[in-house]
Amino acid sequence: MDFRSLTVKELFDNEKTAAVVKDLAPQLLKYPVKLFNKKSCGEIFDKVVKAGIVPLDVAKKVEAKVNEIIK
Repeated sequence: MDFRSLTVKELFDNEKTAAVVKDLAPQLLKYPVKLFNKKSCGEIFDKVVKAGIVPLDVAKKVEAKVNEIIK
């Protein structure tokens, strides 16, 4: 399993991976994250980068750190 296939629910259920998002991309917590629980992180992060909510470099940092944690 990697970041792109991880569901949003799985990401936020794990304290370590949730802390990465809270630290690097706290602006995502302003949105109703629970609505996206069944979506993959890859799908959601592509959308938030395209919408300009999270810069691409920050999204790549989040992805790299989460991948380190879950491996």
